[in-house]
Amino acid sequence: TRAILNMVAHNVMVRYSNLKIVVPHCGSFLPNALPRFKGLLPVMIAQGYMQAVDVDANISRLYFDIAGAATPDVIKSLLTITEPSHILYGSDYPYAAASALKGAKKSLESSIPSLGLSLQSVFTDNAKALFNN
Repeated sequence: TRAILNMVAHNVMVRYSNLKIVVPHCGSFLPNALPRFKGLLPVMIAQGYMQAVDVDANISRLYFDIAGAATPDVIKSLLTITEPSHILYGSDYPYAAASALKGAKKSLESSIPSLGLSLQSVFTDNAKALFNN
C-alpha cells in the first residue's frame, strides 16, 4: 500500500502509461488508505509537500490479484477503487497448501457472481487482456 501511494504521489502510472502493475492481495490496505490520501492531498499540496497529481488516473492503471483472503467483503472494498476488468485471479501457489487453495478457489467461484463479477473474466479473460496488450 505504501509503495503504491508513493508511486501515485510521484505520478508514476500516468508518466509511464505502458507500465503494467499488478497489486497483490486485493490491494492490501489500499482501498482503505486511498480516501484518506485523497483527503489529505490538497493540504499536502498547499503546504508544498507534494505536487498536484491525478490520483484517479494513476489508480485506474493498476490491476489487482485476489490471492490471499479474498472474501466477498474484501472484494467489495476493492471494487470501490477499481473496475471489474482490473481484477485478476491469484493463488499464492506454491506458498499456500494445495488443499487450502482448492477450498479458497471453490469459495471464490460461489461468491464472485454474487458481486456482479464474471468468473470467466476474473479467472481468465482479464489476465489475457492485460498480458496480451
